[in-house]
Amino acid sequence: MPATTLAAIAVFLFGLTAPGGQARATEDALDGVDTVILLTQGKEVFGKDSLKILHGSFNYLFSTPETKAEFEKNPGKYAIQFGGLCARMAGTVTGNPSNYVVHDGRIYIFASDNCRALFLKTPEKYLPRPVAPLPADAAAQARGRALLDKAAAAHGGARLDAATSYQEASTTVQKRPTGEVSITTRNMWQFPGGARSERTIPLAAGPLTIVTLLTPAGAWGSANSGLSPFPASVVPAVELNLGRQLLPILRTRSDAALQIAALPAQAVAGVQMERVRVVRGGLDVTLNIDPASGRVHSTSFVDRNEQGEVGDILILFEDVRTVDGVLLPFSQKAMFNGAPNLALSRTLDTAALNATLDPKLFDPAGGGK
Repeated sequence: MPATTLAAIAVFLFGLTAPGGQARATEDALDGVDTVILLTQGKEVFGKDSLKILHGSFNYLFSTPETKAEFEKNPGKYAIQFGGLCARMAGTVTGNPSNYVVHDGRIYIFASDNCRALFLKTPEKYLPRPVAPLPADAAAQARGRALLDKAAAAHGGARLDAATSYQEASTTVQKRPTGEVSITTRNMWQFPGGARSERTIPLAAGPLTIVTLLTPAGAWGSANSGLSPFPASVVPAVELNLGRQLLPILRTRSDAALQIAALPAQAVAGVQMERVRVVRGGLDVTLNIDPASGRVHSTSFVDRNEQGEVGDILILFEDVRTVDGVLLPFSQKAMFNGAPNLALSRTLDTAALNATLDPKLFDPAGGGK
């Protein structure tokens, strides 16, 4: 997972509870300002408790029955965007429903005044781009399937497809004002259907381990003990981060929910590549495949960097080694909008296939331990 996403998850999880571990009470959106009046008239008019709607994570108050009815007809227009996440760090950081901005006819909230100021300076850096449609013609889909199968054969074929589990430990270097620090991550996949990440971050008060769990039933996370469910607005970020690693993509390429299509060949990092795009839930990744060997040279996708900016990420695969008959890249160097990015890069320390993983690790009801 990128450093920005997992650090953001920690902030999100702490925001779920009040001191003492109690769940936070549902808050009023915009301190009770009628969002319909705000967007249609540009006025801050406070609503009434008697005209209240619970939508998503917030209570919305309305000043008249008419504005309440208008909200109910089109909540996506009048509700806080990103499901209540911070508009600057919208992958997983919760926003403060009192700290808001109206931009281009939509309401955004922020985790801090600094996030708000950075967003207002250059909002286009932090807002999602329109997603290009996946090619829908049969030829592109068939070609995409053939390319993905070619890559799977090059990386291990039958040994890859027979894998029942995969786990890896990796190190990411992050720059801080006090110097560089190493963050370690242990990722585990149980095929089919379970993925778990344990990321340990060195802090002055001692190491913090952040657990993220993804199953077909949803996503959960923990920054101390136990697991808390993520709301629907957070799940796509978890699906992208835990799903975009190379081996899980190739291993689960026959998943009925996975959409696959070939893209036009093009040069990637100066080398001509065949390309196939795979989409499932929040996962949307393009594999860049060497035409001669069939090996995956790199992956491309859109995500946020450690500053919350949305951009093009390219992960270049190097130092390819054989692990139990499967080829895996032990060095992954990241580029963000064409520039090297240390926080999104990582080095594999260990990798193992077919190890027996405790089912409790993938059971949120049992605390994921």
